[in-house]
Amino acid sequence: MTLVCQIYLAVLSTYHVCSGVLSFFFGTAAMRFYKAFYGTDPIERRHLLLILKPWGALSIAIGIAGGAAVSQPAAHRGTVLAILVLLVLRIVYRVSCRAELQTISRIPPRNNALNLVLLAGGVVLLGAWLVTLGGWR
Repeated sequence: MTLVCQIYLAVLSTYHVCSGVLSFFFGTAAMRFYKAFYGTDPIERRHLLLILKPWGALSIAIGIAGGAAVSQPAAHRGTVLAILVLLVLRIVYRVSCRAELQTISRIPPRNNALNLVLLAGGVVLLGAWLVTLGGWR
């Protein structure tokens, strides 16, 4: 189970660093990536390009933190828990804002549902791994 957790953390952390670098330094390329990956095609781009900078910085930071936990996740349970909380909050966001995501960001419901499945898979995986260790401490 730890190996699966390590692989998941490595993939998720790599995604966060890469998408963070795109968002912070290459906003226009990030918009193309997010359209391809999430199906998003937001109405207002100028404001979003500005918001992508702090979003990208946060994404880089969480990617680095997750990457640091890959080799010994049991020694970094707090980091794994933080990533789990991030995934849960993203699920809450995608469910509670689904109408706005469809209207404003033009994310098709199918893409939103697919992302919910991916997020839920991560929650189950990391949550089960933490439970097998007896918690996050």
